[in-house]
Amino acid sequence: MKLMKIFFTMILVCTLAFSCKSDKKEAAVDAVEEAAEATDEAVSETSDAVEENAEATSEEAATEATEAAETAEEAVEEAGEVVAEKKITVVFPKDTKLQDETKVAIKELIAGHPEIEAHFHSAYGFAVFPKITKGGLGIGGAGGHGLVFDNKTVTGESKLAQATFGLQAGGQQYMEVIFFEDQPALDRFTAGKVKFSGQASAVALKDGASVDIDYQDGVAIFTKAIGGLMAEASVGGQSFKYKPGIN
Repeated sequence: MKLMKIFFTMILVCTLAFSCKSDKKEAAVDAVEEAAEATDEAVSETSDAVEENAEATSEEAATEATEAAETAEEAVEEAGEVVAEKKITVVFPKDTKLQDETKVAIKELIAGHPEIEAHFHSAYGFAVFPKITKGGLGIGGAGGHGLVFDNKTVTGESKLAQATFGLQAGGQQYMEVIFFEDQPALDRFTAGKVKFSGQASAVALKDGASVDIDYQDGVAIFTKAIGGLMAEASVGGQSFKYKPGIN
């Protein structure tokens, strides 16, 4: 009887022990599952955070790109303004004769010729004749009126006269600009001491053709045809009368 009690007691202890182990096992499994769920949630939250950060970064990059584009556009506009400021700006006294014609002539002379535009800036002075009319048959002549500039400011008027000899026919109108390299060259012109010899030549400006700037005796001469039958405009024999001030 005593042995039977001991036997049943041992069975009960074993059963309780096994039951405890099962409970611990189940608890461990539950803990593992909870840990796995927590890990999944953490991974999901991390992924969401990465996506949100990526979206924020993308939006920030897009904003920066837009701002950069606007800045570049503003820079282009400012560059355009700077270029515009470099255009020829001349000063005319009030009620200056030939003012409008001279502005148009300067615009036409520099059109397609940046070298000429640069020369208007760098020359000490210049004389612009908006329209010179030339014609003749055998013996020809030309004449026109222009304005003289010292440092881009009108100082007076000039009358051009020219007599030519040789085989020629037809007529032509053209504009002419004379650049003065330095003050002595301008002073000679205003003193009436400039007269082009028969060998004197001007550079005829043609659309799309480059030109070379070459001073001779302190002056450089350029012409551009307005119309007519003569292909080139010779400046040989040109003489000038200068009148200071503007009427």
